[in-house]
Amino acid sequence: MYEPYVKEMLHYQQKFLKKRDNNGLLLPINTSLTGVKDLFNLLSNMSQQLKTQSLMQQSHLYLQSLKEEPQFKNNDFITKLINHFQVILRYEDKNLQNKVKLILPLEKLQITAMEKLHKIQKEMKIKNIDGNVVFEDVLFGELLSWFKFKFFKWVDSPVCKKCRGECSFDHIKASPDPQISRIEIHKCKNCRCENEFPRYIDPEPLLYTRQGRCGEWANCFTLICRTVGFDSRLVYDQTDHIWTEVWSIAENRWIHADVCENIIDRPLMYEKGWGKKLSYIIAFSKDEMQDVTWRYTNDFEKVMQRRNLCSEETLVLFINKLNLVHQSSNNYSSARRKFVVKRSALELASMINAPLDHKKCSKASENDSDYVGRVSGSQAWRISRGEMGNVSYEPTHWKIPQQVSDFELTYSIINDCYATRDVINNRILETKQKWQNGVEYVNGGVFLKKEEDWKMVYLARSPESITGTVTWSFVVENYEKMTIDSVELQATTATFNEAVVEWRIQGIFDRDSLIIKEAKITTGNFRSTDFCGAIRLKVSATLRGGKGDTAWQHAQLFRQSLSTNSKKPCMVIKITLENAKI
Repeated sequence: MYEPYVKEMLHYQQKFLKKRDNNGLLLPINTSLTGVKDLFNLLSNMSQQLKTQSLMQQSHLYLQSLKEEPQFKNNDFITKLINHFQVILRYEDKNLQNKVKLILPLEKLQITAMEKLHKIQKEMKIKNIDGNVVFEDVLFGELLSWFKFKFFKWVDSPVCKKCRGECSFDHIKASPDPQISRIEIHKCKNCRCENEFPRYIDPEPLLYTRQGRCGEWANCFTLICRTVGFDSRLVYDQTDHIWTEVWSIAENRWIHADVCENIIDRPLMYEKGWGKKLSYIIAFSKDEMQDVTWRYTNDFEKVMQRRNLCSEETLVLFINKLNLVHQSSNNYSSARRKFVVKRSALELASMINAPLDHKKCSKASENDSDYVGRVSGSQAWRISRGEMGNVSYEPTHWKIPQQVSDFELTYSIINDCYATRDVINNRILETKQKWQNGVEYVNGGVFLKKEEDWKMVYLARSPESITGTVTWSFVVENYEKMTIDSVELQATTATFNEAVVEWRIQGIFDRDSLIIKEAKITTGNFRSTDFCGAIRLKVSATLRGGKGDTAWQHAQLFRQSLSTNSKKPCMVIKITLENAKI
């Protein structure tokens, strides 16, 4: 544990420490400031490591004694909770955190978060929204996305080490290694070779294997959160799932975060969206253990019926005893104890009241597709996650210039770029970056969604919106001499679970009297001469429908693979003009 510190101390002793007395160590006068700073950091880290090790040793002893108490002895559920708590304390190991720092691109994430924070603050000012988004909350969102899309990989079955073929689960064998809970054996479907898939409970190996299922994901991610300095905890669901919670200073509450799903602050997702039959959900941090089941359910009665692994009195007694002994250890500060006890009391009080509000919300609709997974959090917090309203922008009206009788607008979602073209002369007229910079109107919080794991990109409505609409506007500049003859639309869309993408074309025929004609279309491929004589045109796409907690994702506009080499645009709008009829 301390070998790295011992080696460094010997190095500094040989290089800097010339004399000693009974009171300490003396450095020569010509010692550089950098050398003094490095030595200070070394001694500070060593002191912290000694405290952490002492706390872990004390914790191990009292956890073992607690496990042997008559009311807790031979209870498998209590034993499992103790094992999870011991894993959490491992996150405080400074040697382990130093290994995380060598891997984590923290500075890059901080720069990205700061740029995003400035945009959020500008947006809040424009919309006159009260609230406070702090840098730490935005940084946490960036950390979550980095971990899911760039660092860790989901594994159902490993690839065959012999032939690289597909494997399937065969059986489990025990492991003598304390870092591993069990070893899964997966057989190759081609060569029948057996491949081991160790299920690590120690987070350190996961920094290098960087793969696993929800347990490995949450375990490694929570370690990284602690290294960055987030007050975070591991949340264990008895029905076989694990995720993270992080304390938000701005919100003054614990925030649910599922790194496997890249989801923040949607605690009812498991019960309402996934249909899980919840029973026990326990959170573990360096400070305490807490039963947080009631944050994740709005069906108290059925959950209580499923809680039969121990009596409620036994569970409360166990958690209170563990927290009391842990927070009374020699290396636990009294100031921290006061803060944690007060915070825990407020958290328990919030879980008594919050589900009543959720029950009212759920009774308003019997249809799960009407349920909004995220119903909590301030407007400021929701804007920081891109989940609130429409982004401010200047409406764009694409002008069809004089001398152009065959006009074309294309959009590529891969490049997120528009281009207009004079078709007859094959000449590019104008280009614009960013999809929102080419639209007249947006409603329903439509945003560009990238699925880095599935390598897909598309426009979708906000998770909070029943519908989302995007409108493109076209104006004939020389309308006294030229008017629209025909319009043609080609667009890529994808729909799932009864969702739809509806198109609407609106023609305006007279600048003064605003004569309007509309056509509704259910397909992204359309050509019409019904708007002959129009001087302005609007093309709208509306996303609606879908089922369940992810209904907002079931209507997708311009869906395309991120790995495609195709240069084909995902939307083409062609407008031909003719001489105005007098």
